[in-house]
Amino acid sequence: SIAMPVNPGRALMVFFSLRVTNMIFSEDLFNKSSPEYKALEQRFLELLVPYLQSNLSHFENLEILNFRNGSIVVNSRVKFGRPVPRSVTTTVYLILADFCNTAYQTMNLAIDKYSLDVELDQADPCKFQACNEFAECKVNKWTGEAECVCNAGYFSVDSLPCQSICNLQTDFCLNDGKCDIISGQGAICCRVGENWWYRGEHCEEYVSEPLVVGIAITSVAGFLLVASGVIFF
Repeated sequence: SIAMPVNPGRALMVFFSLRVTNMIFSEDLFNKSSPEYKALEQRFLELLVPYLQSNLSHFENLEILNFRNGSIVVNSRVKFGRPVPRSVTTTVYLILADFCNTAYQTMNLAIDKYSLDVELDQADPCKFQACNEFAECKVNKWTGEAECVCNAGYFSVDSLPCQSICNLQTDFCLNDGKCDIISGQGAICCRVGENWWYRGEHCEEYVSEPLVVGIAITSVAGFLLVASGVIFF
């Protein structure tokens, strides 16, 4: 076990990321409730916790934050039970590098040690999130936890990455409306012709030019009738 002084600093959490190159990513690994995610999470906890526990003083627990695509990228967080120096990141890096060297012989895990990334908890927590291009990572100001928030018009189902409502709900638009996502606004879906169009949230209301002209003529006629009444009076 590598001893570390306890006085300089406060209790820290350390983020780290490693890439396993001989495992194939599947979409089930986005869903933290899926059996595949839970099984892989348990496997890495069983492998890493004893290793870190025996080599790091004041180690308290390890949390798997998520899995990302890229073979499989494992993002994790180590919590220490007592204050440790900021140089702990170097210590964790060396321990994980050693773990990478022995993982293949003992556990048949090919880990790219050049992919290792170790940072203190003051680092940007969004760096270790798995948000896709349709989401924005936001940090909860009360808890400090990072989460992926879908952009307008995109939604996450079963913890999967954000997808367009146009793909998730094929009947979102009525009357053959074409569903499109407008950046910053969300989904729109109305068809427009030369003298007709649909309107409404789901394009449910048909409007044609003759109808509009008729409304305009009626309005003008009403105005003239009122005006003539005023003149006559």
